[in-house]
Amino acid sequence: MVKAPRTSAKGGNVTHVGNKAKRQELVRAYKKEKNKEKLLRRKTQAKEEVLGGEEGARKKAQRLAKNVPRTIENTREFNPTILNAPNTHPGRGPTNAVASTSAMTLDSGDEGRSDEDEEERQSEDDEAAKQDGAAEDADAEGVDADADEYDDASDIEDGAEDVEDSDVDMDPHAPPALLITTALPHNATSPHLNSLNARSHPFERTRQFIKELLNVFPGAEYRSRAKAKGVGLGKIAGWARKRGYNGMVVIGEDASSKLPVYLTIIGLPKGPTAFFRLTSISIGKEIYGHARPTPHTPELILNNFTTTLGHTVGGVFQSLFPKIPQLEGRQVVTAHNQRDYIFFRRHRYMFASQDKAKLQEIGPRFTLKLRSLKKGLPKGAGQWDGIVDFDGTGECVDPKGEKADEAEALREMDVGESASATSKVKKAQRGDEVVDGLEFEWKPKMSVSRRNFYL
Repeated sequence: MVKAPRTSAKGGNVTHVGNKAKRQELVRAYKKEKNKEKLLRRKTQAKEEVLGGEEGARKKAQRLAKNVPRTIENTREFNPTILNAPNTHPGRGPTNAVASTSAMTLDSGDEGRSDEDEEERQSEDDEAAKQDGAAEDADAEGVDADADEYDDASDIEDGAEDVEDSDVDMDPHAPPALLITTALPHNATSPHLNSLNARSHPFERTRQFIKELLNVFPGAEYRSRAKAKGVGLGKIAGWARKRGYNGMVVIGEDASSKLPVYLTIIGLPKGPTAFFRLTSISIGKEIYGHARPTPHTPELILNNFTTTLGHTVGGVFQSLFPKIPQLEGRQVVTAHNQRDYIFFRRHRYMFASQDKAKLQEIGPRFTLKLRSLKKGLPKGAGQWDGIVDFDGTGECVDPKGEKADEAEALREMDVGESASATSKVKKAQRGDEVVDGLEFEWKPKMSVSRRNFYL
C-alpha cells in the first residue's frame, strides 16, 4: 500500500493528511506563501502603473473600472422621484435636448460646406442683424412710452400679492421666529407623574439639548409647555401662527430613560409637519476639542437630499435659518443624509492656508430619522384667517376658545336642540378644519430591504 505524500498542500487541500497538527501546519504555510505571491503581484502592478506613463494610466483605469466594490450605496434600487438628473424639461433652460440636437445637426451639416458658402451665410446673417437692429430702434420709443402704463397696470392687478411677498421677503437677513417647546408625555408612559404640571417640565438632559438648539437657531425662543395648561399641540401651533412665529420645534422625551427621543418641526402658518426619531445626542461640551459658538448666523449645507421627499425635508431645514448667512462668523451647519439617516453637525472653518481649511466642531451633534411627514399642521390648529395679531404676552394658549365652545353649546341647548344635534354641530365645526394627509410614514416593513432609500 502506497502512502500519500505528507509534505504538500496540493493547492490548499490537506484532507489527504491524517495528522491534524500537520494539516494545520500545511494550511498555515500555504496561506503564507499565497499572501507573499499576492503582495509581490500588487507591488509589481503598482510599479507598472506609476512608471508606465500612458500605458500605466490605462492599466490603472481598467483595473479601477473592473474592481468596483459592492456597497449598499451603489446597489440602491432606482427611485423614480430622484431630482438630481440633468434638466430636460421642454419649458426649462435656453435650448435643452431638442435645441441641442438641432445644433448638433447644423454643426455636422456645415462640415462639408466650402469657404464660399460660409462667407455667403455670414453676409446674410449680418444683413439680417442690421434689419433687426433698425426695427428695434424704431420700436424703442413705443416700448418706452408704454412702460409706465404697463407697470401701473401690473401693480394694480398684483397689488395684494406684492404686499404679501414684500412682507414675507422683507429682510432676508432676519432670522425666522421659532418657538421651541417640549411634548407632553402621556400618563401611560409616565405613571409616576400624576399631575399635569409635573409632566410639563422636561428632564435635565432635555433642558441641556434645548439650550444647544437656542444657540443653533438665531431666532429661537423657548416657552415652557406648562404655560400651555394642558392643551394639544395643534392649538399651540394655532397660537404661534397667530402671533407671527415662522416655525415650531417640539422635543419629545422618554420617561424611562429621561432622554429626548423625538423631534417635531412644524412650519408656520401652513405646514408641513415633520416628525423625526432623535438619537445619538452629544452637546457641545461633550465633544473633544469643541469650539465656542458665536451669535453669527450660520451657513447651511444640505447633502444627498435628492428625491422629491428629500427636497421637502430639505425645505423644512431651510425654513429654520435666515436666507443670507453672516459669513464673518465662519459657522456651518450641515445636514447630511445617508441611507435615510440625517446627521446634524455644526462646525467653524479656519483658513490654514490659501488652499486648505480646517474644521473645528462646535456642537451639538445628533441623528434624525424621518418617521412621518404631513402637509398641514397638527390636528386642532383650526382655520387661519391670515391675520397676525401679536400681543406679546403668550401667557396661555387660546384662552377664549373653550369658553366660546361652551357658550355655543349652551346657546344650542337654550333653543331646544337635542344632544345629538349639538354633537352634529360640533362635528361640523371640526369638519371645517382641513387636515392634509400624510406624505410619508415610516413602517417597520420598510427596513427589510437595505437597498430602498426615500430621501
